[in-house]
Amino acid sequence: MEILFEVKNSTGVITLNRPKALNALNLNMAMQFSDKLKEWEYDNTIERVLLLGEGKHFCAGGDVKSVHLSGPFSKLKREFFSVEYALNLQIKNFSKPFLSIWQGVVMGGGVGLSIYGDYRIVTDSTKFAMPETSIGFFPDVGGSFFLSKIDNNLGMYLGLTGELLQSKDLLNFNLATHYCPENKIDNLINQFIVDGSINNYEIENSSFFTNEKFDFINNNFSGNIHEIFNNIRTLNNKFDIFNKLQHKCPMSLAVTALLINNSSNKSLKDCLEMEYRLSQKMTNRPDFGEGIQAVLIEKHHNPIWKPSSINEIDNNELDKLFTEPIDNELKL
Repeated sequence: MEILFEVKNSTGVITLNRPKALNALNLNMAMQFSDKLKEWEYDNTIERVLLLGEGKHFCAGGDVKSVHLSGPFSKLKREFFSVEYALNLQIKNFSKPFLSIWQGVVMGGGVGLSIYGDYRIVTDSTKFAMPETSIGFFPDVGGSFFLSKIDNNLGMYLGLTGELLQSKDLLNFNLATHYCPENKIDNLINQFIVDGSINNYEIENSSFFTNEKFDFINNNFSGNIHEIFNNIRTLNNKFDIFNKLQHKCPMSLAVTALLINNSSNKSLKDCLEMEYRLSQKMTNRPDFGEGIQAVLIEKHHNPIWKPSSINEIDNNELDKLFTEPIDNELKL
């Protein structure tokens, strides 16, 4: 079974159970997750929900490899993203306490399964990222919603660079709610199952963001992708950010910047509907297949992007990605 459900003392426990795939979410898992959550929403014997990942990692994201291998304009591309995004909103609207344990890798689709719940517990092993610009895609599962709400252009920075965040910074940016040492996680889980309470431990880890880096991001990560590149290209940037961005997919960077700039006043529902339209277009661009092959299949990490730089982006194509309707728009 790729996803497990059990009830312990009025607590519905969901375990993502694909440890060899770092618990990547596929269509079957998303459908079962949604069905069980609907059942538990109306079951008066269920008071709370706990979400775990089997093994050392929470969830590395959606199963985009299968989406790519399904071919252009496939049924899976439509179904997977529509079910996944509907589940993200369902979790946001779920009326009972919902807690996730962010052990190990928490990326992409794994973020979408947890960030809209009430409690997100980081630990010493947590590695959080929205790395989609490395595979010709964009930060989805409501990335436009929660990244656009982070102060001081940090959401823009995280969406463009895909930088890994660890426990201290996740708490600082209000992406996580609590910290728990690795050796106390079983205690925390048991206490939550027993009475719904959560111990909040003090964290000693340091932030990876100095005041200088905060200032750099705040001052330079605003505007469209051309403005951001111009800002950081002209500075002697000891954070090596410009070099990192040059390896990302140019169209993904342009889409991500526009997406986050357009989303700060939107609801999660509106963001997910917009992202669905984008998902259907971006997964059928050559860059998506190129990125999946380079990063997830062949793992040489040297994709050949088209266009190869942000200077070659066709602004008409960029605009159409957002504005041109598709068949079967998502209506949540």
